[in-house]
Amino acid sequence: MQTATPSEAGLRARLQSIEGLELRVGEPLAGYNTFRIGGPAEMLGRVNTLDALSRILAEVADAGEGADPPRVQVLGLGSNVLIPDEGLGGLVLRLAGEFERVEFDGDRVWAGAGVPLPQLARRTAAQGRLGLEALAGFPSTVGGAVVMNAGCYGTEIKDLLVCTTVVEPGGRVAELTVDDLEPGYRSTVLQGRATIVADATFRTERGDAVAALARIRELNRKRKQTLPWGFPNVGSIFKNPPGDYAGRLIDECGLKGREEGGARISRRHANVIVNFDGASAEDVLALMRAARDAVGERFGVELEPEVVLTGALRARWTA
Repeated sequence: MQTATPSEAGLRARLQSIEGLELRVGEPLAGYNTFRIGGPAEMLGRVNTLDALSRILAEVADAGEGADPPRVQVLGLGSNVLIPDEGLGGLVLRLAGEFERVEFDGDRVWAGAGVPLPQLARRTAAQGRLGLEALAGFPSTVGGAVVMNAGCYGTEIKDLLVCTTVVEPGGRVAELTVDDLEPGYRSTVLQGRATIVADATFRTERGDAVAALARIRELNRKRKQTLPWGFPNVGSIFKNPPGDYAGRLIDECGLKGREEGGARISRRHANVIVNFDGASAEDVLALMRAARDAVGERFGVELEPEVVLTGALRARWTA
């Protein structure tokens, strides 16, 4: 890591004084994502309260007056991200503490943004509050699922979401309805913005808890049959194009099993790349480009990443 400038050191000192924030410098990120890839974070913070999160974004905004402020990113389960080999600058946050709470109120369920979505689905099903079962196999936190409008087996977050609390750049706390998010296929207006989801409220329906839990087990069994297991990966690499499947198109191009360094396009599912032998982010990106170019040339279809390309990887993808 480079030596911090006086302004960066000042920001770091102010952040370290915030109650509810635990800050580490130069923490390797490979252990914080399911690809097991990525260099260190300039600053990695575990934030435990909404007040602390608001103060963090206020401090970052103040530090950025007259210059570009350090980028703030949230890293949940790390199940849908590719992190550069050189790591990430700025501040990477993980939501814990009160962001891991779940509360029930009639047919409504409130969940902090740090709650794993599969855990929330199982807890609601066990309470006989139905609706989230199809999302029980989606490896995301509640916050990440809201940002991308996660979906699985015909159910999307937008179908159940009532509202979400967010913290905007500068620290302002606001409440957004599902319509405010303008949700689409694997997308909302929050993507690419510095706004951070703090919690979400979902509507559920009363039903049979035993049957709901059985459905979760069956859907998870089905998921395990179709996706590769045994090597680090992040599930689907590309969004499905309208009316088709990215995996089918990549398979038709004969790319199953193609390798680059320690990364491989899965032999079981062509829309999954696995880290089979110490892959780098550049290895994965090379395979992504190969799939994109082959599908574009053969079918005239432009594949869009579903995996979130962080840091400098976004520019390298389009270069």
